[in-house]
Amino acid sequence: MTQPAVYAWCFDHGTLHRFPGGNAWCTATWIPFTAATEEAALEAKQAAWGDARFLDDLPVEQQLDVLETAAARQ
Repeated sequence: MTQPAVYAWCFDHGTLHRFPGGNAWCTATWIPFTAATEEAALEAKQAAWGDARFLDDLPVEQQLDVLETAAARQ
């Protein structure tokens, strides 16, 4: 059985990544979503971080949260 794709917002590249089968190829600062579609992932991103594309578009507190979450994944 193939694992579903993982969608993640990448704050280094400023875009949504899709990791087929959950195989994360990006080593930058990205946060995954529990979303089945690209549209659902973009909605979740908008709800969590609004129009922010890059890390420095976020307030410092949110930047720290994103960095801690990404670091915990490694």
